[in-house]
Amino acid sequence: MPRTRSSRPGFTLLELLVAMTLLLLVMAISTQTFRRSSTLLAAQAGRLEAQQNGRFAVVTLDRELRVAGVGVVDVQPILVQASNTAITFNVDLVSRLQNDLAAVYVDTSADSNAVNVLRSTSKVTLPGMTVNYPDTTYMQSPGVPSAAETISYYLAKDSTSSNANEYILWRRANATTPRVVSRGIIVGPTDTVFQYFKADTLGRLTAVPMASLPLYHKAAIHGSPADTGRYAIVDSITMVRVRFNTVYHDPHLGDITRNIQTTIRLLNAGLVHNTTCGTPPLGVTVSATTSALGAPSPFVTLSWSHSVDDGGGEKDVERYALYRRPDSVATFDQPFASIPAGSSSYTFTDTNVQSGDRWVYGVAAVDCTPSASPIGLTGTVIVP
Repeated sequence: MPRTRSSRPGFTLLELLVAMTLLLLVMAISTQTFRRSSTLLAAQAGRLEAQQNGRFAVVTLDRELRVAGVGVVDVQPILVQASNTAITFNVDLVSRLQNDLAAVYVDTSADSNAVNVLRSTSKVTLPGMTVNYPDTTYMQSPGVPSAAETISYYLAKDSTSSNANEYILWRRANATTPRVVSRGIIVGPTDTVFQYFKADTLGRLTAVPMASLPLYHKAAIHGSPADTGRYAIVDSITMVRVRFNTVYHDPHLGDITRNIQTTIRLLNAGLVHNTTCGTPPLGVTVSATTSALGAPSPFVTLSWSHSVDDGGGEKDVERYALYRRPDSVATFDQPFASIPAGSSSYTFTDTNVQSGDRWVYGVAAVDCTPSASPIGLTGTVIVP
């Protein structure tokens, strides 16, 4: 039988044009909605980034400023500088010694230049000022340097920004290279970043007039007759209010800012630094022996009997700090090791020596203040 061709219905040209027009219209609406959602999401993320950036700055500052004064010695000030855009203080924040109970934190890999006392031979210029600090090297006792380092937080203009009011918050420990804490901080010409408060005669907190800033600890020795008058105001500051704006540069919506502020109490401000464990411990006598000539691994062994105040006397010795210096150097730096107290006699072997080295070793007993005894010295130890 002959085949018959069945008819199949299709779309007319007009129907195709209408369908394509509707599809393009839906795609255009969807694209606009997606772009709007993306812009709003980016703006929200920018606001969050600006806020987190600022919160990180104040949390970092709060964590360290609250413990300012820990480990300072009697003649060492707590607050060194107070200005609108900078603050400098002393604190034994970090130690490289695992048994150092006086420091706030222990970090055996910390930069040794950032955990020692700032010496007068390595003066730094206080941020935003022409004042060099310190005028003296603070010591716990004869031959024993303070363990408290000097830390500065300060704002400096961001040279990479086109905004003249955009700053970077920097942190500097002693004379080490400053590091960035936070970027994108907006400070106007009349803004107050650091505002300081002190107690009046009735114990009420009053703001330190901005016109009196900057303040700094001019007297070389804290508590000396020279530490009076206008320059002693810095010693009476007990609270700091931090306030600034942070910015996020949104490529579509422009700059997005967030206001950040917090209040930080200087918990140790106004406290008397005098010893709380009585008088400083009595010292010890130290002897040293060396490895044999030609030994494959040379060493120096130190030996000493316990301090009279270790298990007797005031019974307040917590540890022994061990010092080492080349015999060509007149003073010790920070301890290179620490031994817990509680024994009748002690030995320590220093294996970080080489044949031909010439060292002078010292040991000081340290109590809970911390106060240290005078350093018991060896003679010059020549490693065979």
